[in-house]
Amino acid sequence: MQESIQDLTDQEVDIVKLILNSGVVHYSDISKHIGRSRKTISKYLDSIQEVVRTYDVKLVRKRNVGIYFDGSTNGLQNAIQNKPRSTLKSNRDERVISILSKLLLSGKPQTIQDLADNAFVSRSTLEKDFKQVKRMLAKFGATINTNHNGMVIDATESSKRKLMSQLLTMYWGETAYSEDKKGEIHRQIDIPSAMRPFFSKATFDNVLKSLKEFEKQSTIHFTDYEFQSLAIHLVVSIERIRKDKTLAKSGTEVELEADTKKLVSILENNFKFSIPEDECQYINIHILAAEGQPIDNDKLEKADMPIQKNNIHEFLVEALVNYDEALLRGLTVHLTSALKRLSLGLNLYNPYTADIKTFFPLAFNTAMDLGTKIEKVFSIKLNDDEIAFMALHIEAFIERKKDMVDAVIVCSTGLGTARLLEQRMRNFFTDTIHINRITSIQDLMRNPISEDLVISTINIKIPGKHVVVVSPFLDEKSTNRIQKISNKVLSERQDSNSFGKLLTEKLVYIAHGAETKQEVINKIGNDLVDQVFGRTGICQAAMKREKMASTAMNNIAMPHAPIDFVVHPCIAIYVNSDGILWGDNQVNIVFFLAMNREVQSEIEQIYKHFNNVLENKKLIKKIINSKRKNEILNLLRGDLIE
Repeated sequence: MQESIQDLTDQEVDIVKLILNSGVVHYSDISKHIGRSRKTISKYLDSIQEVVRTYDVKLVRKRNVGIYFDGSTNGLQNAIQNKPRSTLKSNRDERVISILSKLLLSGKPQTIQDLADNAFVSRSTLEKDFKQVKRMLAKFGATINTNHNGMVIDATESSKRKLMSQLLTMYWGETAYSEDKKGEIHRQIDIPSAMRPFFSKATFDNVLKSLKEFEKQSTIHFTDYEFQSLAIHLVVSIERIRKDKTLAKSGTEVELEADTKKLVSILENNFKFSIPEDECQYINIHILAAEGQPIDNDKLEKADMPIQKNNIHEFLVEALVNYDEALLRGLTVHLTSALKRLSLGLNLYNPYTADIKTFFPLAFNTAMDLGTKIEKVFSIKLNDDEIAFMALHIEAFIERKKDMVDAVIVCSTGLGTARLLEQRMRNFFTDTIHINRITSIQDLMRNPISEDLVISTINIKIPGKHVVVVSPFLDEKSTNRIQKISNKVLSERQDSNSFGKLLTEKLVYIAHGAETKQEVINKIGNDLVDQVFGRTGICQAAMKREKMASTAMNNIAMPHAPIDFVVHPCIAIYVNSDGILWGDNQVNIVFFLAMNREVQSEIEQIYKHFNNVLENKKLIKKIINSKRKNEILNLLRGDLIE
């Protein structure tokens, strides 16, 4: 039987689309596009190669040229355009949004059987979906009351609105733009099908019209996220006002911004009714979040937190271990807006959070470390979505410095000389060496060295580290020596078994029976302390991080220990084939990652191997079914990771 495009996975289809759109691509292009390793991409290409033959197309992989299709691709393009994406998850999501929509907006009690009949699924399937519904309601302080007529949601008007906004945000889709006959660009909204019975298309269109009119009159320029957040809030508010479901008085009114008054006037004119004062206060919060200037004390309670751009930049310099100017700029701009928005109680939904956790675990873990410091310094609560946004900036930095050597410059003759050496290093080694810091010999001895390479104007020797002694003027001999040593560092990095060295049989656990996240983290953490891998408090610290952002993905969890609680770096593996309840997930394998500065220079190599482990479904299945500790270690250490 011939294979067809229907036999390809969604990620394989994405690769086909990339090649069709680009003509010629390379492994690095595909990796950036789908976030997978070269070995995994190679397997995907093998599958694609078999399928495209059906359409008289040949997949060519040619060294130093690239990856491309040979032959007429018309038939292949038609097949790709007509192939639906996987529907299992989307169908389940549609049912969940449908259940919540009916409970929130129908105005009458609903029975399980009514909801099942409406979704064309069995009652047992609907009951499974209902678990997700209850979890979502709980996040907003809402519950379900049941009587002889059916179920109704018990929540305040404010909670109901937050739920409606969350539903619209989750299923908003990508922002669509269209150009009219006058050449003007317009935003378009595609209402989720499950919510169309409850929200008027006219309301959506009128909100967009009003916001467009407002943008022309105002100096505010909304980002897509800010625009989406405000538009959804207005749609929900206007529908609820029409049904006489207004917000309770808050008692903390502030003077409305001039832009808020302008927007309210436009809305009242277009919708032909007055907007109550408390509704105006909520619109004011969105306007404050979108305005460029910091929030003054008279506009918000507790607004004296340091969220000005200069303070954030200084904070990041202190908080980040590794960074470049691009990362500092990107995070400063993002956090200047995000911290103000969060201080006003506005959260953004990130549709890529699960993928970021899966494909960029190092970046997500680093973002969690940064998030812990942000919460402490700025007194602001972060969630998974916010952590994932920061992780994207950090992943971009990691990508920029891949295959680069981290270096520290040691200089004793003054800062001017050190800066000269730094500049000359940047001139000669822009793409191969990243200058992490400049330090004195005294500071170097006091603080651990995490860099791969020490470049010094002083004749020093440091056990276990590559040291190159140079003049501040960096002559040709010095640059040749640096190049030779940096090549050696990269070669050692490729050959190292950084991941395997962190594993030990005494930190492998095989368990059975139902367990919880707290129980497993306590077992591992207490054992780490007993065996002097960790310090007292490691369990509580790991749980605190989990509360900020869960590390569960599919059937795997990856709790982390902050470096302050790690004595010796290690990775503990906990396997339970019966399942561990991990928040909203059930996992079978827990990788407890305990890292510190001892492995800083090898961290990317460790996570690269770890990524390959996570991608290998066959390997994960073998680990779950393993009965012996040494078998698990052999599976993880071996060259089985295809």
